[in-house]
Amino acid sequence: MDKYLDIIFVVIMIPTLLIMFFYEYPAKWHDRKFIFGVRNREEFREEKASSEIGKIVSAARKQAVIILVCSFIVMGLLMLIPDTLIRMTMWILFVFTVLVVFMVPFMRANREMKSLKRAIGIGSSKGTVYTDLKGAGAVRALKVSRIIIPVAVAAIFFIFALLADLGIAGLSGIAEKGGRYVSFALTSMTGSFLFIGIILIPIAIIMDRIRNDVISEDSDTNMNYNRAKKKAFADSFVLMEWANTVMTAVAVPVMFFSKSSIAMIILISAYMLMLMGSLIVFARRNLAIDKRYRKETTIDVDDDDKWILGSFYYNPDDKRLNVAKRMGIGGTINIAHPAGKVIMAATGLLIIAAVILVSFSMVLGKSPASIRIENGTLICSQFVDSFKVPLDQIEDPEICEDPSELGLVRQVGFELPPFHNGTYIVDGESNCKVFLNTDSEVYMTFKTGGTTYYINGADDAETKSVFASLSVN
Repeated sequence: MDKYLDIIFVVIMIPTLLIMFFYEYPAKWHDRKFIFGVRNREEFREEKASSEIGKIVSAARKQAVIILVCSFIVMGLLMLIPDTLIRMTMWILFVFTVLVVFMVPFMRANREMKSLKRAIGIGSSKGTVYTDLKGAGAVRALKVSRIIIPVAVAAIFFIFALLADLGIAGLSGIAEKGGRYVSFALTSMTGSFLFIGIILIPIAIIMDRIRNDVISEDSDTNMNYNRAKKKAFADSFVLMEWANTVMTAVAVPVMFFSKSSIAMIILISAYMLMLMGSLIVFARRNLAIDKRYRKETTIDVDDDDKWILGSFYYNPDDKRLNVAKRMGIGGTINIAHPAGKVIMAATGLLIIAAVILVSFSMVLGKSPASIRIENGTLICSQFVDSFKVPLDQIEDPEICEDPSELGLVRQVGFELPPFHNGTYIVDGESNCKVFLNTDSEVYMTFKTGGTTYYINGADDAETKSVFASLSVN
């Protein structure tokens, strides 16, 4: 199964990097609204400026191509790493790293574009924000019902899976056919996709209510332009919602009637391709809109210096929290806004926490797992002591073979197959304590009060030795 995770990473990363490349590093810049985060201007079309921009674009594209090729090579090498934990950790670190590195040529080109502006005599302004009072707040393209309907459909499938999981009359036969493990996993999966769909709703509404851009002195032009832009946004969100719902719907029969890991990999890959497809549709429409209204743009706001490296917006004079991105697709925040500062700080803390969590998981996963009896207590230890069970509370100890046959569903804990550590549902029984290497040949099981334990040691010899001590006691 771990090799299939490699396929998922590849399916996600290759389209993502290609979309970033073609969207952020265009060969033809003349019809783009922004060139590496700098607003396109008529002055840039003059022969000398145009020649310099051509050099900047060419250099940035070459650097991006090198990063792209190196990324593909690294992905291939990552798939060759034999150790599952190290490979998954490196994949996660690779994703973080490549997304940052891929921005470097863009940011470098942004600095060169700003230098070119100064060289040809275009000064910086305070980044004045214009508002078209006639069209202010009047342009909306999203019908909320269009995104609520697919979420409601996804909710029906989630409820279906939940009722099957609970064994409600009429669905219990399906739960029995798929098994307790399958029904619980299906509830978790459909619930996750439903949660994603719900999260997309406020994001879509916020993007639909973003302040209108003013590109012309003619209000009708501004309204038509913003309506087209917001319609592209709205349609892309609707496509994402339906992709989410289709994934939820198809997951039900796939998980109930097929236990094939390959089927799930194909399903997840198809889902990611649908999401990428919706982004491609949006990107193409967005570029077409900017090209269509290029000649009608009569107001150019010179706020380039408010965009740090063309990616981060900082403008204390702008009261907006959300603004359209200049790098990438969608919106971003005004870091100068009080709420923007909080969001930026929280994002930074989340990134740091994610890196720490990944590093800790690797340390934990590479720490040897062992069991021992010490001072009348059975101790399960991996980096730290996971479980401590007084010997006088252990009831009905039994040694069994082939832990891989157990139906394990994690509730809380650490899991990196074949090792499982935490609270699990085991063969339909919830709240079991598990400390298992499922690649081992034997394991112990016993009860303490109402809790069932499933454990084994660093090797079969250690497990049998501790079990012998339990039998004596």
